Amino acid sequence: MQFRRRRPIDLPRSELRRAFATFRPALRGLRRLIIAAVFLAMTITGLEIIKPWPVTLVIDHLIAADGSKDPALTPIVTFAAIAFVVPTLLGFTQERLQMVVARVSRKATVRIRSDVFDHIQRLELSEHQRHYTGDLLVRLMGDVNMIRDLLFPSWLNLLQRGSVLLGGAVVFMVVDWRLFLVALVPLPLLWVSVDRGSSAIKSAAGKQRRKEGAIAATAAESLRQVGLIKAFSAEHRTAEEFRSHARSAERATMASAKHAAKMARLTEILTGAGVALVLVLGAMRTRAGILTPGQLVLALSYTRMMYKPIRKLTGEGARIAKATACAVRVMELLDKPPENPTVGLPVTSLVGDIDFHGVSHTYPDGRTSLVNFSGSIPSGSLVAVVGENGTGKSTLLTLLLRLHRPGQGEIRIGGVPVVEMQLGSYRDQIAYVPQELALFGGTIRENIAFGRPEASDQDIEAASEAALLTPVIDSLPDGLDTVLDEDGSSLSGGQARRLMLARAALRDASIVLLDEPLAGLDPEARDTVARAITNISDARTTLVVHHGDLQQLAPDYRIVLEPRPAGTRHLEVVAT
Repeated sequence: MQFRRRRPIDLPRSELRRAFATFRPALRGLRRLIIAAVFLAMTITGLEIIKPWPVTLVIDHLIAADGSKDPALTPIVTFAAIAFVVPTLLGFTQERLQMVVARVSRKATVRIRSDVFDHIQRLELSEHQRHYTGDLLVRLMGDVNMIRDLLFPSWLNLLQRGSVLLGGAVVFMVVDWRLFLVALVPLPLLWVSVDRGSSAIKSAAGKQRRKEGAIAATAAESLRQVGLIKAFSAEHRTAEEFRSHARSAERATMASAKHAAKMARLTEILTGAGVALVLVLGAMRTRAGILTPGQLVLALSYTRMMYKPIRKLTGEGARIAKATACAVRVMELLDKPPENPTVGLPVTSLVGDIDFHGVSHTYPDGRTSLVNFSGSIPSGSLVAVVGENGTGKSTLLTLLLRLHRPGQGEIRIGGVPVVEMQLGSYRDQIAYVPQELALFGGTIRENIAFGRPEASDQDIEAASEAALLTPVIDSLPDGLDTVLDEDGSSLSGGQARRLMLARAALRDASIVLLDEPLAGLDPEARDTVARAITNISDARTTLVVHHGDLQQLAPDYRIVLEPRPAGTRHLEVVAT
């Protein structure tokens, strides 16, 4: 499913149309179910309109009977049977409709959530850095659920209740058009109430969802850093911060609930006034002999039938307003252009010198990392990238990975600008080991094969051997099928580094990028990881960000990044 491209529209009322146009593709292939749902909804409408008639007929039949004899029982039994059959059919039809709606909603939710998740993953890294993970999760889970309601159940409810309103109005006019006009008196005020209330609810709901995103972000960060929080005895402080965000969200929720309750109160008052007017005028016309008592009961039934959908519509209006606010939050993400992995020259290898020509980079928060950065890295060499903190060592790797784009300058590999290469096949030729431990829940086998899931057991074992991980695997009771704890905490630092190196080795890439793989390791583990780096870097261009002694790595070259007084960074390639 592909979302429709949109142009920004400033009119607030257009947001609903924009949301529906954006997410409507999620309903493709569900036409039969949608038609069935519409048919069932129209059947319910017909049964609702028929429902008051048996009582009306019984009342008129009893009054019309001669007081000297009992009224005939046959018509009464017939009307009673109809009174039983209609609700029974109504119950079965409503049950079937709920199942069809649930099926359509489930399929649409899966499609929307999957496509939004795919889009979020393909956003540039800078966009992820602008959003907290918790807020993205709220948009992906809670907001998408509300969009599902907006996309199908809400408009189907509007259709069903609108048809009940229209059908009841037509029959009401036939029974007594004067009473029908009286019943219409509260409608203009009711419409204004619903319109203003929906706008207020939408505004409050948008604020509520933003606050809930802040709660999720705080919770996600605190749970991720729970060990550090405990080490600094900061549980109370982080709990108080979470409580502050929760109270703020509660205030936004109460504002939304207040507007919804006020709208419901006005609706009840106005519809009650309408019923009272119809009752008074209808009683006068019944006493004058213009209406029968049964027709008066019928008129009151259709008055309530007209008002019931309107009362429901106020709740539906609040629901649609909240869903629209959620849709706007998701569309904010969808409006951001994703990376396109298929545009450019296909890449089968990245053999050749890596050349930097006047490369400069500034992060979204304004931090300057590299300025007028130039130099050349020989193909197939092992290069140590050294320098003080903040001189741009990690930035160098992220620029090569194309996780960021340089603000100025150009990077070439084998004489070809990397921006002209197809992003997907380009990254397939690069193996990356980040500075932080990056392991996934699952088995050791799954973690090694993450970058190449189709790899055979022989390839996985060879990669493990190259990364000196085989002794670790052999010591575990389940070997490669050992399930890791969250974030790989069941492994030591050195073991986790070697597992990540095995993942890079299995990638069989042309370029290997290692961001401080020796950081935080004891001397023995550092020596083992250094030997593993030498193994996996054979015949590959390898860049290793490193602090400390270079003798363990024995690089072919080193890149020295030095801060300059003017804020520039100096590149020096020195053979070792």
